[in-house]
Amino acid sequence: MAKMLRAGVMGLGGISGVHLQQYSQAEGVDLVAGADLRPAAVEAAVDKYGITGYADWRDMLDQADLDVVSVCTPPFLHREMALEAMSRGVHVICEKPIAASTEDAEAMAEAARTSKALLMIAYCHRWHPTILKTKELIDDGTLGKPLLYRCAFAGWIEFADNHRAVKSMSGGGALMDNGSHAADIYQFLLGKIANVSCRAGTRVQAMETDDEAVMIFEGENGCYGEILVGYSLPGDHTEFKIVGENGVLRLADYFGGPVKFQPKGSGDWIDHAITPGDRFEGEFANFLAAVRGEAQLISTAETALHIHRVVTAAYADAESKGVAVPR
Repeated sequence: MAKMLRAGVMGLGGISGVHLQQYSQAEGVDLVAGADLRPAAVEAAVDKYGITGYADWRDMLDQADLDVVSVCTPPFLHREMALEAMSRGVHVICEKPIAASTEDAEAMAEAARTSKALLMIAYCHRWHPTILKTKELIDDGTLGKPLLYRCAFAGWIEFADNHRAVKSMSGGGALMDNGSHAADIYQFLLGKIANVSCRAGTRVQAMETDDEAVMIFEGENGCYGEILVGYSLPGDHTEFKIVGENGVLRLADYFGGPVKFQPKGSGDWIDHAITPGDRFEGEFANFLAAVRGEAQLISTAETALHIHRVVTAAYADAESKGVAVPR
């Protein structure tokens, strides 16, 4: 019988609820510990999951005898926590983006190359059922040569009091947060990004970081791409489509499917049903299988470092403001 994996979580706010829930329901996993500076957050997790709570994550690593740990803190803390856990032989799943700075992102990727402990970066949309079906249709040649990618994750979310509003803590705003997801979906489906252009700014909310951004890019395969993200756009602007030489793949309902395909020269849409599933369950199944030596990580520090470089380049371009139009 396989060894029970002892699991803990660093940072008990926001997304940590997903990690706590996934560990608690996974076979062969014993959720034993959680750490957070905020006593109320620790108390809530202890009450709900029956774990041992810690005010200091280092004490948790010292005392809880963990096999796996989640890092669910703001990005500026990812490097220190992940590398310390890995140095102790603890496998890590770290929330995205990989880090707030390029120096930290590169250090984490280097540690992942040399450590016996695994480091997954939690780009969960790689396991989203509609994205998995889209990948299947791309890989089997349905789309043909990819020509244009468009992904929009934008709406209205109050983030002025969130860590994403502080550049030193998050590394960026809407583009670093949701834009990195959109760029990683492209990487997962179609490959790496070669060059970027961008406009990003703070338009409405009281933030140091961007609450709206548009990025255009060219993939290494020649495909052109466009990403739109924002926290301050009224309404839901979720959109996803890929145009190829054989037709158009589109998600009219990103979260529910089906994946629609319109062949070149046809006005009809063909519906491809998705396999029902939960992206977080898929993510944790891959992480835990990799820890047990039964699979390879699908989202790694290397793939996350590429996305960090993409977003960092986009911010640099946004600051340049492009070529001014003569008056």
